[in-house]
Amino acid sequence: MAICRSSLGARMASLSLVLISLISLVSRVDAQRLPTNNCGNILRYQRQGDSWIGILKASTNGLRELEWRLHFNYLASNQDSVNFGEVLSYPDDSTAVRILLKGGQVEMYLRFRNFNVELPKLVLAELNGVRMCTAEIYRERSKKAEIYSYYGLRARNGMSTAPPLDIRRLPTTSEIIVRVRPPPRVQPPADKCGEEGLIALFIGGTNVPRGRFPWVAPLYHDDNPDPYVVDLNYKCVTTLVSTRTVVTAAHCIWGKKREEMRVYVGRHDLESYPEEGAVLMEIQSVHTHPDFIGDVVPDSDIGILVFTTHATISSYVRPICMWSLKASSNESLFEEAVVVGWGVDKNQNHLRFPKSAEMQIVSRETCQRKMISAIHFLTSRTLCAGNKDAHGPCSGDSGAGLMVKINNQWTLRAVVSTAQRLGNTCDLSGYVIYSDVSKHLQWIESKIVR
Repeated sequence: MAICRSSLGARMASLSLVLISLISLVSRVDAQRLPTNNCGNILRYQRQGDSWIGILKASTNGLRELEWRLHFNYLASNQDSVNFGEVLSYPDDSTAVRILLKGGQVEMYLRFRNFNVELPKLVLAELNGVRMCTAEIYRERSKKAEIYSYYGLRARNGMSTAPPLDIRRLPTTSEIIVRVRPPPRVQPPADKCGEEGLIALFIGGTNVPRGRFPWVAPLYHDDNPDPYVVDLNYKCVTTLVSTRTVVTAAHCIWGKKREEMRVYVGRHDLESYPEEGAVLMEIQSVHTHPDFIGDVVPDSDIGILVFTTHATISSYVRPICMWSLKASSNESLFEEAVVVGWGVDKNQNHLRFPKSAEMQIVSRETCQRKMISAIHFLTSRTLCAGNKDAHGPCSGDSGAGLMVKINNQWTLRAVVSTAQRLGNTCDLSGYVIYSDVSKHLQWIESKIVR
C-alpha cells in the first residue's frame, strides 16, 4: 500500500506541475493586451497556441495578386526581442490557391512574437497600391515596423500556381522591416508602345471608355504632413512613356517633394476606391525642365516623374510612344490628334470619368492672329491646337499629352500648358498652348527610366 501511495503521490505531483505550467502559459498569453483596432475590416487578432497572429483579409473578391504594405506601431516598453513572423497564406497554401482560383477573398497572416505588454497596432494598410485604412500612432514612446508582402498566381507551363515567398529581414535599431519581393516586372518590347486598347462604339460623344488610352494617368498631391495619413487630391494629368516614367507639365510638380505626389496608373473612375487594375505609384525622383523657373511659361513647361518600381503592363496600363525624329519626318501623315483629361466641365464640376477632344494643330502665325494677348507666350518651342467646337482641356487638364496617331500608333506630341481664361473658366474659342515635346527630346530622353 505504501508503494501505491507513493506512486499516487508522484502522479499527483506530476499533475500539479502540469497544471502550474498551464496556468503560467495562460497568464503569459493573457498579459498581452489587444490594441485599439481602427482597421478591423482589414486585420483581426486571433490567439493560436501560445502566441497571437494577425489575419489580413482583402476587401475585394477576385484579386489574383495581393501586395500588402503594412505599418505597425508598438510600445517601446515591450521587450527588445519582439518579432514579426513571415506573412503566410491562411490557413495554408492549398486553401489559399483554391480560393484564388474561385475568385474569393484570400486571407494572409503573420505571427507576433514576444510582445509581452501589448500587441502591435496597425496604423496603415495598403493593398495593391490602394490605401485601405489608417490609424493614429501612439503618443507615448513607441517603435514602428514596416512590412511588405506579395502573394499571387502566375502562369507556369499553362497552369496557375502560387509563387514561393522570398523573405528578407532588414533590422535596424528602431524598426523591423520584412520585405517579400514580387516577381520581376517585364518591360514590353519597344514596338508595343502606343497601342490603343479595345473600345466600345460611341457616337457623338467624347467619353473615353476605359483602356482606350492606357498611358493616361491622373496625378495626385498629398499635402498632409502626417506620414501615416495620405490625403490625395487630384491635380493634373500625366502620360506614361515607360513603365517607370510619366511626362506632365512642370507647373504641376514645381516645388513639390517626391513623397508629396502619387500617380494612379490604370485609373479611370476617380470616385471608385479601389478600382480594379489601378495601382497607386510612389515617386522616386522629380524633374522639371531647367529653363522652367516657376511661372507658367509654355516654352519649357515640361516635367518628369520617375516611379520607385515598374508599373505592370495590362489592358489598362501601357506606355505611349515618344516623339522622335522619324515621327517628325512623318508628321504630315498623322491621322488624328487627341487630348484626354479629368478637368472641369462647362459648369466647373470636375469630371468623374476622362473625356477626350479631337484637336487641330495650327501654325504659330495662325495662333498669334487669333490670340494677340498671348503673343509673348508663343515661341519656337510651343505649339497651338484647338477645334471649331471650342472643346478641349481646361482647369485640371494641365500636363495632359497631345497625342497624334501615325501609322496606327499613338505618339506623345506636346504637353498641355495654358489657355486663355474667360471669367472662371477657359476660353476655348481660341487655342490651347502646349509645350512642344519635339523641341525638348534630348532633355526628356535623358530623364526617362526604362
